Amino acid sequence: MKIGLLGYGNIAKKHEAALTNADFGEIAAIYDLELVEHNKLPSYTDLEKFLSSDLDLISICSPNGLHKTHSIKALERGHHVICEKPFALSSVDCKEMIAAADRHGKEIFCTMQNRFSPVSQWLKKLVNEEALGEIYLINIACYWNRNKAYYQQSDWRGKKAADGGTLFTQFSHYVDTIYWLFGSMNILNAHFKNFDHGEMIEFEDTGIFNFTLNQGGMGTFSYTTSCYEKNFESSMTIIGSKGTIKVAGQYMDRVVYSNLEAGTTAELDDNNNLSNIRKVYETSIGRIKGMNTNACSAQDGQAVVELIENVYSFRR
Repeated sequence: MKIGLLGYGNIAKKHEAALTNADFGEIAAIYDLELVEHNKLPSYTDLEKFLSSDLDLISICSPNGLHKTHSIKALERGHHVICEKPFALSSVDCKEMIAAADRHGKEIFCTMQNRFSPVSQWLKKLVNEEALGEIYLINIACYWNRNKAYYQQSDWRGKKAADGGTLFTQFSHYVDTIYWLFGSMNILNAHFKNFDHGEMIEFEDTGIFNFTLNQGGMGTFSYTTSCYEKNFESSMTIIGSKGTIKVAGQYMDRVVYSNLEAGTTAELDDNNNLSNIRKVYETSIGRIKGMNTNACSAQDGQAVVELIENVYSFRR
């Protein structure tokens, strides 16, 4: 399939690298507000001309607040869509995107590449096999650094209408991890604070919320972008009746503790983010072609947005 990148920032460049030598699709064109000097691909600054070019699938890599508009435009012009996270900045927008896909007979997916990491796949297998038993407690801790230079690199980061907030931009993957592993959750309370970013951002840099799982168990999710100098880690501890597990590392890509009644140990490949992104495309294109793949659905993207909305409903 011929793939067009709509937006050519850091994320889009990772998508391009992930698809190098892929046998199921290739990047065929780029759109960005500024002309991209590319030695292989045609570059457009006119969105209509880009959408009119010979493409099968559009990858939405534009700022968060434009995901709905760009996705619907691409669907209307007859293209399938893969949309970066967050799927949109409201569940209403998500529903409009899904409705547009149905109306035009096209597929739309959400980029949730962390699901394809070796650690995530192992955890999913354990949960499906009930190897952890009854889930009692989950603790998620996401501790990163986003400094002044990060926000100065663009005119949309830190703006509530375009960015959405720290959970949308930095940590929606980890909200998705809970949802993907354990299903939906009920948000009990949430607290937010902007400790270190002043007027650089229009929302919190630090937050904490408590939740219960629909299937039982409870949990806490704490996060910040105010770590000193650099990212620290993202970790998740799961306490169950048949085992205890902790995964950590910057992207929850290492098993640091595992004690299971079944004696299962993790024998995992090294995490490769580009490989995970590649699998997003491979499974999505497989689904477009009628195969029963584990593609990241638009409905899952919507569910994660709804959970973040529920957390942010506690904003004062």
